[in-house]
Amino acid sequence: MQVEQALFTSAQTRHARGYHLVARSSGITDNMAKALAVWSPSHDSLVESHAAAESLNYYRLNDEWAALTRSVNGESEYSNRGGLRLETNMLVFRASQLAGYDYHPLLLADTALSLGHLRLRDRTPQQLGTIELPQSSWGRIDEPGINEEASHEFAVRVIKQLTRSRVMIIGAARPKMMVQAVLDRLPPRVRGRVTFSTGLRPSLHRPFSLQFLPQLDDRLREKMASADVVCLDVPATVALSH
Repeated sequence: MQVEQALFTSAQTRHARGYHLVARSSGITDNMAKALAVWSPSHDSLVESHAAAESLNYYRLNDEWAALTRSVNGESEYSNRGGLRLETNMLVFRASQLAGYDYHPLLLADTALSLGHLRLRDRTPQQLGTIELPQSSWGRIDEPGINEEASHEFAVRVIKQLTRSRVMIIGAARPKMMVQAVLDRLPPRVRGRVTFSTGLRPSLHRPFSLQFLPQLDDRLREKMASADVVCLDVPATVALSH
């Protein structure tokens, strides 16, 4: 299947300087590009501060189009203001194309990553083309280590809250595994509408259904509550091996 792609990062191009959508394929309209820019993170937006930090993100642009993105650290900022450049590579596709992946964004992510997509680029391209991905999933290699019984109980709690509000999960050792635990227990067409981010800081511009933080102080917890975001602490029984 044909999938559009885009790149959001900090660069100096003929269009702008700083963080912006620096390249996109021809199937991404101006309105889609504006929406992608709003959802995309800029400097210091990753929850983790180490160089290998990353975030896998999924959201809907509208009823027809969806985006699967991955944000990673690159080299130093071109402007020399300090810190690492954040690069977000995006795959943009019709929501109906997820049917071959059982409407499971993580299956699409695993396939795309195995083919070399959604990875840090050697250089910033001026143009991007559409890419070809398999019509259906190649399957997924599940990571071991999660307490299945405990994760099932917690995932059910998360799902109940998702029917009413957005959810912030606090203290998950491996957020992607927790997303999988939740999505695996949803009907296919429902899971395709659950947006998530595994490692971006919360932002009013990025209203994900499901997000993660390693910890949360009382002040920020109150702020989340005022934004109708339910915070759920991962119980100790949901143990992940390392």
